[in-house]
Amino acid sequence: MATERPATVGAALREHLREHGLPDDSGVSLRWVRLRFLGLPLVFPNFDARRAVLVHHDVHHLLTGYGTSWRGEAEIGAFEIASGCKHHWAAWLFNLGGFSFGLCIAPRRTWRAFVRGRRCTNFYGRPAADVLRTDTAEARHTLGLDRPAPVGSVRDALAFVGWVVLVSAAPVGAVALLLAAAIG
Repeated sequence: MATERPATVGAALREHLREHGLPDDSGVSLRWVRLRFLGLPLVFPNFDARRAVLVHHDVHHLLTGYGTSWRGEAEIGAFEIASGCKHHWAAWLFNLGGFSFGLCIAPRRTWRAFVRGRRCTNFYGRPAADVLRTDTAEARHTLGLDRPAPVGSVRDALAFVGWVVLVSAAPVGAVALLLAAAIG
């Protein structure tokens, strides 16, 4: 029998983070981010723009049920891209990375999360304190997560292909900018 989550998003998030061995504050207080990617250690500064989206991102993990594995990060990346990250460039940056990695390791799950995100909204742009005080069932309803997962449409497929083209072209564009800067 599954255990029920606490009533508020904040209480449920604290439990979720503890279950996954993550910092109680979603890592907002950390100066450095340490993780392993393809077996290699990665360390980078936990910059302010990233800190600003961590709680929202973790709340989305909690409410969607997408895990904290690389597949789960791919799913939440696709979901957040499709539902929109508003003006949070760090969310766009990390989600595009998760989305592109998801195309390689879990394309079907990435697709399904993208389609779901197109039918939902997210909490970016809302104060984290307000989100954390919200009842979990109400939060799921607000985001549209209490409805059955949708089946993708032609419009969804076109949007997905557009994002695939964008993330595929991004490395080429970045190399071109670096070359232009080196030459110029």
